Amino acid sequence: MTTSQWPAGEAAFVTGAASGIGLGVARALVAAGAKVALADIDGDRLSVVADELTNAGGTVIAVPFDVGDADLWEVMADRAEASIGPISILSNIAGVNGGGPIDETPLEVWRWVYRINIEAQFIAAATFLPRFKGRGGRAHILNTASIAGVVPMAPVAAYSSSKSASVGFTFVLRDELENTDIGVSLLVPGSVDTRINTTAGQAEAELLGREMDTELAEANSRLLAKGADPDRVGEQVVEAMKQQQFVIVTHREWHPLVQRVHDEIENAYTEFDGRHGVDPTAEVMLQGVNPISS
Repeated sequence: MTTSQWPAGEAAFVTGAASGIGLGVARALVAAGAKVALADIDGDRLSVVADELTNAGGTVIAVPFDVGDADLWEVMADRAEASIGPISILSNIAGVNGGGPIDETPLEVWRWVYRINIEAQFIAAATFLPRFKGRGGRAHILNTASIAGVVPMAPVAAYSSSKSASVGFTFVLRDELENTDIGVSLLVPGSVDTRINTTAGQAEAELLGREMDTELAEANSRLLAKGADPDRVGEQVVEAMKQQQFVIVTHREWHPLVQRVHDEIENAYTEFDGRHGVDPTAEVMLQGVNPISS
Protein backbone atom coordinates (compact mmCIF):
# COMPACT_ATOMS: atom_id res chain seq x y z
CA MET A 1 0.00 0.00 0.00
CA THR A 2 1.36 3.45 -0.89
CA THR A 3 1.63 6.28 1.62
CA SER A 4 -1.19 8.10 -0.15
CA GLN A 5 -3.55 5.13 0.38
CA TRP A 6 -2.61 4.25 3.97
CA PRO A 7 -4.47 3.74 6.32
CA ALA A 8 -7.32 2.63 4.02
CA GLY A 9 -8.14 -1.00 4.72
CA GLU A 10 -6.10 -1.12 7.95
CA ALA A 11 -7.56 -1.94 11.36
CA ALA A 12 -6.91 0.38 14.29
CA PHE A 13 -7.33 0.17 18.06
CA VAL A 14 -8.06 3.59 19.61
CA THR A 15 -8.26 4.21 23.35
CA GLY A 16 -10.18 7.13 24.81
CA ALA A 17 -12.41 6.89 21.74
CA ALA A 18 -15.67 8.00 23.38
CA SER A 19 -14.78 11.69 23.31
CA GLY A 20 -12.07 14.29 22.78
CA ILE A 21 -8.93 13.54 20.81
CA GLY A 22 -9.65 9.81 20.82
CA LEU A 23 -12.97 10.37 19.10
CA GLY A 24 -11.35 12.84 16.70
CA VAL A 25 -8.73 10.26 15.71
CA ALA A 26 -11.38 7.54 15.36
CA ARG A 27 -13.45 9.77 13.07
CA ALA A 28 -10.39 10.64 10.97
CA LEU A 29 -9.36 6.99 10.66
CA VAL A 30 -12.85 5.98 9.53
CA ALA A 31 -12.89 8.84 7.04
CA ALA A 32 -9.55 7.57 5.72
CA GLY A 33 -10.98 4.08 5.17
CA ALA A 34 -9.68 2.30 8.25
CA LYS A 35 -11.66 -0.08 10.45
CA VAL A 36 -11.60 0.93 14.10
CA ALA A 37 -11.92 -0.76 17.48
CA LEU A 38 -13.22 1.89 19.87
CA ALA A 39 -11.99 1.51 23.46
CA ASP A 40 -13.14 3.59 26.41
CA ILE A 41 -14.30 3.10 29.97
CA ASP A 42 -17.57 4.97 29.20
CA GLY A 43 -19.62 2.21 27.60
CA ASP A 44 -22.77 4.28 27.08
CA ARG A 45 -21.01 7.12 25.29
CA LEU A 46 -18.95 4.58 23.34
CA SER A 47 -22.13 2.93 22.06
CA VAL A 48 -23.36 6.28 20.73
CA VAL A 49 -20.01 6.87 18.99
CA ALA A 50 -20.07 3.37 17.46
CA ASP A 51 -23.56 4.05 16.04
CA GLU A 52 -22.43 7.42 14.66
CA LEU A 53 -19.41 5.97 12.87
CA THR A 54 -21.35 2.97 11.59
CA ASN A 55 -24.03 5.26 10.19
CA ALA A 56 -21.25 7.25 8.52
CA GLY A 57 -20.26 4.11 6.64
CA GLY A 58 -17.45 3.00 8.94
CA THR A 59 -16.61 -0.48 10.16
CA VAL A 60 -16.18 -0.27 13.94
CA ILE A 61 -16.52 -2.30 17.09
CA ALA A 62 -16.96 -0.96 20.62
CA VAL A 63 -14.71 -2.56 23.23
CA PRO A 64 -15.64 -0.87 26.51
CA PHE A 65 -13.08 -1.47 29.25
CA ASP A 66 -10.72 0.22 31.69
CA VAL A 67 -7.36 0.55 29.90
CA GLY A 68 -5.70 0.49 33.32
CA ASP A 69 -6.83 -3.12 33.85
CA ALA A 70 -3.83 -5.14 32.69
CA ASP A 71 -5.80 -8.41 32.68
CA LEU A 72 -8.23 -7.22 29.99
CA TRP A 73 -5.85 -6.10 27.24
CA GLU A 74 -5.26 -9.47 25.57
CA VAL A 75 -8.98 -10.24 25.78
CA MET A 76 -9.97 -6.96 24.15
CA ALA A 77 -7.26 -7.23 21.50
CA ASP A 78 -8.54 -10.70 20.58
CA ARG A 79 -12.13 -9.44 20.51
CA ALA A 80 -11.21 -6.53 18.25
CA GLU A 81 -9.21 -8.65 15.82
CA ALA A 82 -11.93 -11.28 15.66
CA SER A 83 -14.35 -8.55 14.56
CA ILE A 84 -12.39 -6.22 12.26
CA GLY A 85 -9.23 -8.18 11.43
CA PRO A 86 -5.56 -7.90 12.43
CA ILE A 87 -4.83 -4.61 14.15
CA SER A 88 -1.95 -2.65 12.61
CA ILE A 89 -2.52 0.78 14.20
CA LEU A 90 -2.48 1.33 17.95
CA SER A 91 -3.53 4.80 19.14
CA ASN A 92 -3.01 5.28 22.87
CA ILE A 93 -5.01 8.39 23.65
CA ALA A 94 -6.86 7.69 26.90
CA GLY A 95 -5.62 9.85 29.76
CA VAL A 96 -6.65 11.37 33.07
CA ASN A 97 -5.79 14.40 35.14
CA GLY A 98 -5.81 14.13 38.90
CA GLY A 99 -4.40 15.19 42.22
CA GLY A 100 -3.10 18.60 43.15
CA PRO A 101 -0.09 19.89 45.07
CA ILE A 102 2.36 17.07 45.77
CA ASP A 103 1.81 17.02 49.54
CA GLU A 104 -1.96 16.98 49.03
CA THR A 105 -2.16 14.19 46.43
CA PRO A 106 -3.28 10.83 47.84
CA LEU A 107 -1.07 7.92 46.84
CA GLU A 108 -4.05 6.08 45.37
CA VAL A 109 -4.73 9.05 43.06
CA TRP A 110 -1.05 9.21 42.06
CA ARG A 111 -1.05 5.52 41.19
CA TRP A 112 -4.35 5.81 39.30
CA VAL A 113 -3.02 8.65 37.13
CA TYR A 114 0.14 6.66 36.36
CA ARG A 115 -1.85 3.49 35.66
CA ILE A 116 -3.91 5.21 32.98
CA ASN A 117 -1.39 7.67 31.53
CA ILE A 118 1.72 5.51 31.23
CA GLU A 119 1.22 1.93 32.43
CA ALA A 120 -1.66 1.47 29.98
CA GLN A 121 0.57 2.66 27.13
CA PHE A 122 3.20 0.09 28.12
CA ILE A 123 0.62 -2.71 28.41
CA ALA A 124 -0.94 -1.75 25.08
CA ALA A 125 2.43 -1.78 23.32
CA ALA A 126 3.37 -5.07 25.00
CA THR A 127 0.06 -6.56 23.85
CA PHE A 128 0.23 -5.51 20.21
CA LEU A 129 3.96 -5.47 19.43
CA PRO A 130 4.26 -9.28 19.29
CA ARG A 131 1.29 -9.33 16.92
CA PHE A 132 2.78 -6.61 14.72
CA LYS A 133 6.17 -8.30 14.61
CA GLY A 134 4.71 -11.75 14.03
CA ARG A 135 2.58 -10.66 11.09
CA GLY A 136 5.08 -8.28 9.51
CA GLY A 137 4.13 -5.40 7.25
CA ARG A 138 3.54 -1.78 8.12
CA ALA A 139 2.18 -0.96 11.56
CA HIS A 140 2.07 2.16 13.70
CA ILE A 141 1.89 3.09 17.39
CA LEU A 142 0.77 6.52 18.56
CA ASN A 143 1.27 7.52 22.19
CA THR A 144 -0.33 10.64 23.61
CA ALA A 145 1.66 12.67 26.10
CA SER A 146 1.00 16.36 26.78
CA ILE A 147 2.84 19.64 26.70
CA ALA A 148 2.73 19.21 30.50
CA GLY A 149 5.14 16.32 29.98
CA VAL A 150 7.68 18.69 28.44
CA VAL A 151 6.96 21.94 30.31
CA PRO A 152 6.50 21.09 34.03
CA MET A 153 3.18 22.26 35.41
CA ALA A 154 2.22 22.91 38.99
CA PRO A 155 0.17 21.94 40.87
CA VAL A 156 -0.58 18.77 38.87
CA ALA A 157 2.59 16.75 39.49
CA ALA A 158 0.90 13.39 38.95
CA TYR A 159 -0.34 14.39 35.50
CA SER A 160 2.76 16.30 34.43
CA SER A 161 5.25 13.65 35.55
CA SER A 162 3.21 10.77 34.10
CA LYS A 163 3.17 12.58 30.76
CA SER A 164 6.94 13.09 31.03
CA ALA A 165 7.18 9.33 31.45
CA SER A 166 5.12 8.91 28.28
CA VAL A 167 7.58 11.14 26.41
CA GLY A 168 10.56 9.09 27.56
CA PHE A 169 8.81 5.79 26.92
CA THR A 170 7.89 6.77 23.38
CA PHE A 171 11.40 7.96 22.53
CA VAL A 172 12.77 4.58 23.62
CA LEU A 173 10.00 2.75 21.75
CA ARG A 174 10.94 4.66 18.59
CA ASP A 175 14.60 3.70 18.99
CA GLU A 176 13.82 0.03 19.68
CA LEU A 177 11.71 -0.17 16.51
CA GLU A 178 14.08 1.87 14.33
CA ASN A 179 14.93 -0.96 11.94
CA THR A 180 11.40 -2.33 11.61
CA ASP A 181 8.27 -1.48 9.64
CA ILE A 182 6.56 -0.32 12.84
CA GLY A 183 6.28 3.45 12.96
CA VAL A 184 5.99 5.43 16.18
CA SER A 185 4.46 8.85 16.84
CA LEU A 186 4.32 11.00 19.96
CA LEU A 187 1.39 13.39 20.27
CA VAL A 188 2.19 16.39 22.49
CA PRO A 189 -1.05 18.38 22.58
CA GLY A 190 -1.51 21.79 24.13
CA SER A 191 -5.01 22.98 24.97
CA VAL A 192 -7.66 20.91 23.18
CA ASP A 193 -11.40 21.16 23.76
CA THR A 194 -11.91 17.84 25.54
CA ARG A 195 -13.86 16.56 28.55
CA ILE A 196 -10.76 15.42 30.49
CA ASN A 197 -11.33 17.71 33.48
CA THR A 198 -14.91 16.51 33.87
CA THR A 199 -14.36 12.80 33.23
CA ALA A 200 -11.19 12.65 35.32
CA GLY A 201 -12.78 14.72 38.07
CA GLN A 202 -15.71 12.34 38.27
CA ALA A 203 -13.42 9.30 38.28
CA GLU A 204 -11.14 10.74 40.97
CA ALA A 205 -14.10 11.63 43.16
CA GLU A 206 -15.43 8.09 42.80
CA LEU A 207 -12.00 6.68 43.62
CA LEU A 208 -11.85 8.71 46.83
CA GLY A 209 -15.53 8.25 47.70
CA ARG A 210 -16.40 11.93 47.70
CA GLU A 211 -18.21 14.56 45.64
CA MET A 212 -16.46 16.02 42.61
CA ASP A 213 -15.20 19.59 42.85
CA THR A 214 -17.49 20.80 40.07
CA GLU A 215 -16.38 24.42 40.32
CA LEU A 216 -12.72 23.51 39.80
CA ALA A 217 -13.49 21.15 36.91
CA GLU A 218 -15.63 23.77 35.19
CA ALA A 219 -12.99 26.49 35.63
CA ASN A 220 -10.31 24.31 34.03
CA SER A 221 -12.70 23.19 31.30
CA ARG A 222 -13.45 26.78 30.32
CA LEU A 223 -9.80 27.26 29.42
CA LEU A 224 -9.63 24.02 27.42
CA ALA A 225 -12.80 25.01 25.58
CA LYS A 226 -10.80 27.79 23.92
CA GLY A 227 -8.29 25.25 22.60
CA ALA A 228 -8.07 23.22 19.42
CA ASP A 229 -11.00 21.33 17.94
CA PRO A 230 -10.38 17.63 18.72
CA ASP A 231 -11.69 16.58 15.31
CA ARG A 232 -9.11 18.79 13.61
CA VAL A 233 -6.43 17.34 15.89
CA GLY A 234 -7.61 13.87 14.89
CA GLU A 235 -7.18 14.73 11.23
CA GLN A 236 -3.70 16.13 11.98
CA VAL A 237 -2.73 12.95 13.83
CA VAL A 238 -3.79 10.62 11.01
CA GLU A 239 -1.96 12.76 8.45
CA ALA A 240 1.17 12.77 10.64
CA MET A 241 1.07 8.99 11.08
CA LYS A 242 0.63 8.61 7.34
CA GLN A 243 3.82 10.65 6.83
CA GLN A 244 5.68 8.73 9.58
CA GLN A 245 6.09 11.93 11.62
CA PHE A 246 7.40 11.31 15.12
CA VAL A 247 6.62 14.36 17.28
CA ILE A 248 3.19 15.91 16.70
CA VAL A 249 2.36 19.25 18.35
CA THR A 250 -0.80 21.33 18.28
CA HIS A 251 0.23 24.88 19.18
CA ARG A 252 3.29 26.98 18.28
CA GLU A 253 2.87 29.23 21.32
CA TRP A 254 4.51 26.62 23.55
CA HIS A 255 7.85 26.82 21.76
CA PRO A 256 9.44 29.54 23.96
CA LEU A 257 8.41 27.65 27.10
CA VAL A 258 9.86 24.41 25.74
CA GLN A 259 13.05 26.27 24.79
CA ARG A 260 13.32 27.60 28.35
CA VAL A 261 13.34 24.06 29.73
CA HIS A 262 15.90 22.88 27.19
CA ASP A 263 18.12 25.93 27.80
CA GLU A 264 18.21 25.26 31.54
CA ILE A 265 19.39 21.69 30.96
CA GLU A 266 21.89 22.63 28.27
CA ASN A 267 23.36 25.40 30.43
CA ALA A 268 23.98 22.94 33.24
CA TYR A 269 26.19 20.91 30.87
CA THR A 270 28.01 23.80 29.25
CA GLU A 271 28.78 25.43 32.61
CA PHE A 272 29.97 22.22 34.32
CA ASP A 273 33.73 21.96 34.83
CA GLY A 274 34.03 18.27 33.87
CA ARG A 275 35.69 17.36 37.15
CA HIS A 276 34.86 13.65 36.91
CA GLY A 277 36.57 13.06 33.59
CA VAL A 278 35.16 11.48 30.46
CA ASP A 279 32.01 9.34 30.66
CA PRO A 280 32.67 6.19 28.59
CA THR A 281 28.96 5.47 28.17
CA ALA A 282 28.35 8.85 26.55
CA GLU A 283 31.36 8.39 24.28
CA VAL A 284 30.05 5.05 23.08
CA MET A 285 26.60 6.48 22.41
CA LEU A 286 28.08 9.39 20.47
CA GLN A 287 29.62 6.78 18.18
CA GLY A 288 26.16 5.36 17.52
CA VAL A 289 26.66 2.28 19.67
CA ASN A 290 24.12 1.14 22.27
CA PRO A 291 26.00 0.48 25.52
CA ILE A 292 23.09 -1.40 27.10
CA SER A 293 23.31 -5.20 27.02
CA SER A 294 20.05 -7.08 26.67
